[in-house]
Amino acid sequence: MASRRVISCLVVIIGLCRAEQLYVLHAPSYVQFLPSASPLHTVELPKVIGLVLGFSTSKDLEWQGLGPGSLFQRPRANFLITVENLPKGATIEPVGGVKAAFAVKQTGLPDLSAVHSQIATSFPDRKSLMLDLTMDGNVFEVRSLYPGLFSELPATPQQIAVHLQKDGSVLRTERLGSLNTTKEADLIFAGELQLLQDIVNTLTGNQALVSDGVPDLVSVSLTGVGRLAQEYGPSSQQVQDAIAVLNSFLPKFSKAVAELYSGHVVVEAMTLSTPTSGTQRSRRSLLQQAQDLPGNLAPHINPDYPVIFNISLWLGILLLLALYSIAYNLLYMEPGRDSIIYRMTSGRMKTEDDYTRFGQGAHRPVQKWD
Repeated sequence: MASRRVISCLVVIIGLCRAEQLYVLHAPSYVQFLPSASPLHTVELPKVIGLVLGFSTSKDLEWQGLGPGSLFQRPRANFLITVENLPKGATIEPVGGVKAAFAVKQTGLPDLSAVHSQIATSFPDRKSLMLDLTMDGNVFEVRSLYPGLFSELPATPQQIAVHLQKDGSVLRTERLGSLNTTKEADLIFAGELQLLQDIVNTLTGNQALVSDGVPDLVSVSLTGVGRLAQEYGPSSQQVQDAIAVLNSFLPKFSKAVAELYSGHVVVEAMTLSTPTSGTQRSRRSLLQQAQDLPGNLAPHINPDYPVIFNISLWLGILLLLALYSIAYNLLYMEPGRDSIIYRMTSGRMKTEDDYTRFGQGAHRPVQKWD
């Protein structure tokens, strides 16, 4: 009996120590998350983000962790931070500021292109702030619909090293412990955090983009912890210090983003373990449609095409039936002798003098219709 209890406790501890987790760092009061939900499949995360921003989905969401939100208030932005290639057994626990935490079942890599398409379709005349930040090889790549806005951000580790020496950088505000930014893996980890801070600073200086009424979508992939695990080992001191830095940095970043959007923003942090063989991240997921289609054209077949077709078809049929009914009734209508049509079409008119009505000496005739 005692052995069964020990085994049950071990199973619970292992389940809690899973690397795949979704942390809701910030959410407005009108966005409800239910903590007792089942694990969230990673392929369903775009549906969750779309519903949070107020867009409908073509298929129902099976996950029960999102409660009914307000019909009149919607967040102005969604920030998703994905910590990829987290070593097995490692977990991130942000210090304070976590609104809800959910277990994640890694069934694929989330593709936010559908959410991007919904925003672009709903606001065809205005551009949304679409931002995709990732580490591609040895280059920090920032994809955005506003290419000039983030042109001054450092892109290479050498530029990051120079940028980290400035006042207010992550190197000055965070305790990196055993991490040494003179080494490439350590520098890349610090550079990713620095880019997050620079993005917030850039948006702070461009309030017009934040308050333009168009939902913003930001996706950031952090691979620095995975590089440290490959360089020093999954259980090394460098990996432990990097996780401690993330636990301290993420709540600060979430607070800065919430202040930027006056609280109308949802910030999530998702951790993914080392992917299995054959699984690769789609680096063009967020802005793929905007970059691939010439002239930023819409796709040839819209998912709402059947709905629009049926509305147009049956509305046209009803209007034709109504027009036919009106024309038929007018054509075969019997006006009768008391109808104004009968009075106006009469060709003969009688006249008589009515001296009594107009008084003596009056000569005004009174016209009378048959």
